[in-house]
Amino acid sequence: MSAFFLLSLFSSAQLDSIQLGDHVQEMILQASKKRYLLRGNVEIRQGSDVMYCDSAYYYYKAGKIFAYSRVHINKKDTLNLFCDSLYFDQNTEYAKLWGNVRFRDSEFRLVTDSMDYDAKTDRAVYKNGGVITSIKNSDRLTSKVGYMYPKSKDFFFRGDVEYTSNAYKVTTDTLKFNGRSRRATFFGPTHITSEDARMFCEKGWYHVENEEGVLQSNAYIHREKESIFGDSLYYNAPEGLSIGKGNVIIRDTTEFTEFSGDYAWSSEKEFRAFITGNALVKRFEDKEDTLYIAADTLFHFMDSLKDSKQVLAYFNVRLFKKDMQGVCDSLSFEKQVGEMHLYKDPILWAKNAQLTGDTIVAYEKDGRMSKADIRNNSLIVTEVDSAVYYNQIYGRNMTAWFDSTSISMVKVYGNAKTIYFVEDEKEKDTLVEVTRQGMNRIFASDITLYFEEGDISRVTYHEAPDGIMYPMNQLKMSEERVEHFRWNIARRPDPWW
Repeated sequence: MSAFFLLSLFSSAQLDSIQLGDHVQEMILQASKKRYLLRGNVEIRQGSDVMYCDSAYYYYKAGKIFAYSRVHINKKDTLNLFCDSLYFDQNTEYAKLWGNVRFRDSEFRLVTDSMDYDAKTDRAVYKNGGVITSIKNSDRLTSKVGYMYPKSKDFFFRGDVEYTSNAYKVTTDTLKFNGRSRRATFFGPTHITSEDARMFCEKGWYHVENEEGVLQSNAYIHREKESIFGDSLYYNAPEGLSIGKGNVIIRDTTEFTEFSGDYAWSSEKEFRAFITGNALVKRFEDKEDTLYIAADTLFHFMDSLKDSKQVLAYFNVRLFKKDMQGVCDSLSFEKQVGEMHLYKDPILWAKNAQLTGDTIVAYEKDGRMSKADIRNNSLIVTEVDSAVYYNQIYGRNMTAWFDSTSISMVKVYGNAKTIYFVEDEKEKDTLVEVTRQGMNRIFASDITLYFEEGDISRVTYHEAPDGIMYPMNQLKMSEERVEHFRWNIARRPDPWW
């Protein structure tokens, strides 16, 4: 807003330094009170500045002016101020305006019931509610209290502050606005609403023209398909860019996916996002079993419709579901085809079975793992006796099929080897006694194994199988484990989230 000009208008202590208009009806010197009384069509000029009113007192010794009824001040034809009555003290450079106060310059209109202006501090204040509207656009601001510094163009508003424009609506408790930078700073709970986003913070700033800002303290941004939460959120609407720092959560409500971490970057234009620092993605499409993937860094790629296309996880990857857990160095998940690739020392656990290989590809159907391809040095291990005996299936490559949470069938391709322990169950009274009969070791080119409730029920060996059965008292340590045996149960992820 342009500066108030009351000080410049009444800056002289002598009446003859200002000019009276020709139409004033009456001017009376009241010497005992050291004042002039002006009545009827009062017009006071100083240079190009003019004040109009119905009547006024001018205290020439005290340097004070009281103006009454239809007070109108015009400054260089660019600023107009109206009120019912006005008081100005030249010594303290303080002015007060009462009754239907209206202010207008080339940029803004202000309406309030009363206002104080201190020229020394260049501060105008209203305390009983005010409305500010823009001359140039649809901007409108209301508040209970307003502090305005015309020279610096700093404005402070407090109490039920509401700012609206064609693009945004802002409601807050306290707002600072700079007319030069067009930047608004918020203090207290703040809601920002636009056509395609809803935002909240307890402090922050927003640049009106650039449509960018930083939201802090319990901040969030809600868009049509995505919500972002964090300690601090940077948002740039034209670029479609969001950056979050501290306790960041990115939630895709249509894809039933949630990312969280210490730092996040998301671009609507580039259809991608990444998150790092305690990074975690949750997919809760299956209401009964959420998939968790944790890693040092996560990348999320979307298609042109902003639907999830691919998730990449790098370094120290851990995944958890009720029916499956796993670890690896890096991972890719293709949402649209339901494929999850685990790279570099991958391990999958399905119920009581551990699956390892150079690479593992898990396939989903209806939100659950339906099968897994284990490529190169493929191995499945189940524990028979803790840290002593293990059933083992080894081969160059293999495919495992799953029924609910258990392996239902395994096909081994190339250099197939199986070691499993034969057990006999007998009921005795109300107990079931399990007797371990021996260990079966069989080599073959390819092997197909069928499972019931996680245990091998039937085996088909292809092309010249070579097998032997060892009674328990004749076991050979060299035959108890395949050469690539590993059992890494200590690495199996727990649901720590």
